[in-house]
Amino acid sequence: MESTGVKNSASPLAEPGGNVIPLHPEVSTEGREPQLTQNHSRGMDREALVSWLFLIGSLLFTLDSVLENLRGVSFSSLLHISASILFTIGSVLFIPSRSQD
Repeated sequence: MESTGVKNSASPLAEPGGNVIPLHPEVSTEGREPQLTQNHSRGMDREALVSWLFLIGSLLFTLDSVLENLRGVSFSSLLHISASILFTIGSVLFIPSRSQD
């Protein structure tokens, strides 16, 4: 293997002995299935909340674009409604599913 001249100890994630500090110590991947901890489940709850809030914001943008098209249709208003609908569909797809066994 070719050396790049970069030492592990220069990394902010390395301990003084050169060992790398894991970013997620609650999830171990050393030959075993990752185990979910209480912190991980709280993270999933936060992820779900953020996804739902993002979806609500996307729906408000879609409502705004529909109201804009009711006042008058223009090229800009058609772009607005198509972009907001695509944004809403993307937001729905980012909602985490509960069936992750």
